[in-house]
Amino acid sequence: MVSGNFVNIIDILPGKPDLEKSIYRSYIQKKEKFCWHIIYKYTDLLIHSDKDIKDKIEGPLKEFYEELEFVIKKYPSFLKSLSPLKIKPFFSQVKKKMCRLSEPFNVGPMAAVAGAVNDYISNHLLKYCGSLLIENGGDLFLSSKRDLNVGVYLKNNYFNNKLVLIVKARDMPCGLCASSSIFGHSLSLGKCDIAVAQSKSPIEADAAATALANSVMHVDDVEKSINHFKKIGNLTGLIIVKDNKIGIWGAVELCKD
Repeated sequence: MVSGNFVNIIDILPGKPDLEKSIYRSYIQKKEKFCWHIIYKYTDLLIHSDKDIKDKIEGPLKEFYEELEFVIKKYPSFLKSLSPLKIKPFFSQVKKKMCRLSEPFNVGPMAAVAGAVNDYISNHLLKYCGSLLIENGGDLFLSSKRDLNVGVYLKNNYFNNKLVLIVKARDMPCGLCASSSIFGHSLSLGKCDIAVAQSKSPIEADAAATALANSVMHVDDVEKSINHFKKIGNLTGLIIVKDNKIGIWGAVELCKD
């Protein structure tokens, strides 16, 4: 990762592979005219847009980190807590949202940090473009006037290590976030192959995906977890995969081709 205050923004030509792409990015089809790979501190983003918004990206990304580092320095529990935290008066609006939206899922605010980055940046960028796709460590913000097919990687031979989801234009903008107990850099307390959550709020989707993956230890937990979490917050879709069993609820659907 690039350290300090330097934001590295790399132009990616349409149809040209990103040579540093993660496994998540191997399933993202570049359909928009403009695409950039952005690296800053602990964040590694891929942003697609129908407009050239390159010069609009750096500002909000730096602002997010400045706010986050201020909060962590003043209140270290914000970084370390695995359970909900009470909102403090000095929290910025997005940090308050992280606390408020993670609380119903019984996870700490940093469980939703990738979704919060997507939320903060998208709120700044959408005023300058029509279509916007942000990928952040497998967590997505999607805004498009057409339906999108989204590939979800998982280490599960029953499903050929991949699911393809259809996200309808009517359900966007939205956050679509995934969490796995099998792979990835994020902490998970369950034994779930993959858990996916969709919400109008990328922050809520991220917190929900973490909690969903935490809740699954056995195949018998799939249906119970779906039925439990679909009643929480404003989620619009859920998917859980454990061994040979899959649970699906809400707006998300699988591509059959």
